[in-house]
Amino acid sequence: MQEGQNKSNSTSNRLWLLISLIIAITVVAVLMVPDKEKKAQDIPLPGAAPALSSAPPVSTESPEPAVEQPAETDESDARMEGEAARAYLARAASEGLGTDALLAQAQAFQSEGKLGDAWLLYFKAAKDGSADAAMVLAEQADPAYFKAENTVLSRPDVVQAHKWYEQARRNGNEEARQRLQQLLAGLEKAAGAGDEQAAVLLEKWK
Repeated sequence: MQEGQNKSNSTSNRLWLLISLIIAITVVAVLMVPDKEKKAQDIPLPGAAPALSSAPPVSTESPEPAVEQPAETDESDARMEGEAARAYLARAASEGLGTDALLAQAQAFQSEGKLGDAWLLYFKAAKDGSADAAMVLAEQADPAYFKAENTVLSRPDVVQAHKWYEQARRNGNEEARQRLQQLLAGLEKAAGAGDEQAAVLLEKWK
């Protein structure tokens, strides 16, 4: 009987030893788990450098990128306001006003410095067949006559100048024919100086 009791005590001791070992391993494992919250704070966001205690604060604001305005003459030109012109076009449509009225109002907007409004009406009048309106648009784009203070364009545009001169010529403006010849002469000079784009346009338009 004494021998059985000794075996039971030995088994019990081994069991407690095993339990104690499991507990010790668990505690060690818990202590070895990294502090995820702290580590996450130490990791900089993409593109950001870790802060240095001796470094001065750095502004995180990024400068606005420069936007280059397109030279094309279309209704999305960024320098055009156009609200007054759109209001006038709505009234012109309801009252049945023709291209002569559009051209006169465009000239009025131009004299008032409302370049975007003027351009929209010149554009509409030219599309409706006004050779005079097409001549204005062509001259605004022509490198030989370009004046930044008189147009919504950011730079001269030979392609647009040719387009509107050609339209004015088709609608009966004789001066447009001369302007086209001048434009081609300018392209010939540029092509002779090695301008490949001028050479391509010259070949296309001759």
